[in-house]
Amino acid sequence: MSDRKMPLGVSIITILMYIGAILDIAAGVFFLIETADVADAAGVENSTITGAAIGLIVVGVIVGLLAMGLRHGSNGVRILIAVVMVLRIAGSIYIIFALPTARFEGFVSGVVAIVILYFLYGSEGTKAFFEGTS
Repeated sequence: MSDRKMPLGVSIITILMYIGAILDIAAGVFFLIETADVADAAGVENSTITGAAIGLIVVGVIVGLLAMGLRHGSNGVRILIAVVMVLRIAGSIYIIFALPTARFEGFVSGVVAIVILYFLYGSEGTKAFFEGTS
């Protein structure tokens, strides 16, 4: 762990990422358990819901691992998190339009990703922490 003091923004990002990871994994597990019902409600094939469920679980695990690495102040982890958040926003937009029954979840996931990106790149203290100059 770095000797540098972690900015509040990094702590907030870590907490939000853990929340997002838990929600992704929980939604993925729910979709796997209730595949047929969710597919019927969404008007799509079971395989579509199964694929989305597995994708949610994988993304949740990746985001959780990145959140653990975030505290070290690695700029590489910062960039990876930004890429994952952009993918999360894209997935949220898809969910909002393709799965009407999950619009709220898609919206919340997208908003959380935008907040994380703001804290990741919008604060001078956070930028300095990742550049090693804080």
